[in-house]
Amino acid sequence: MPGSRPERFVKALGSGADVIIVDFEDAVEEHLKAQARENLAVFLNANPRTSVVVRINAAEHPMHAEDLQFCAKHDAVAAVLLPKAEIAAQVQAASECKKPIWPLIESAAGLMNLDAIASVSGVHRLTFGALDLALDLGVRAASPAVYRIFDQVRYQLLISSSLNQL
Repeated sequence: MPGSRPERFVKALGSGADVIIVDFEDAVEEHLKAQARENLAVFLNANPRTSVVVRINAAEHPMHAEDLQFCAKHDAVAAVLLPKAEIAAQVQAASECKKPIWPLIESAAGLMNLDAIASVSGVHRLTFGALDLALDLGVRAASPAVYRIFDQVRYQLLISSSLNQL
């Protein structure tokens, strides 16, 4: 759910979902990104037993470092979802926040470097962003062809996870 919509936090936590992901990235308008962090800070401070995963802004975004600092500071942040993970160095830098990292593979470059990304200490789970990956690969997101491609992506994630014991 977008970090810019704090009225949705309680409802999401009550939904029965296994994991709640609070988004600081694509679901939040640029001018509301700092407010999204503040919204979540207020909520987490008022609800200390809460546990969330935070999708931070990508490594090249100006607020990336602030997002990582936020995650490191809050015990209720169970993991960091790192979008647009393309190289191991990005993942290694994110892991310095001392939270489990979930690299989000959204490009051909990320797929090519999947084993190196998966081998970074602190990576606990691999995932991929279907829409952004389809755009990067130049395929239509809801086509039969893309479903075959995504089956291969899932297979690659499984193999990399298994080899790196994620």
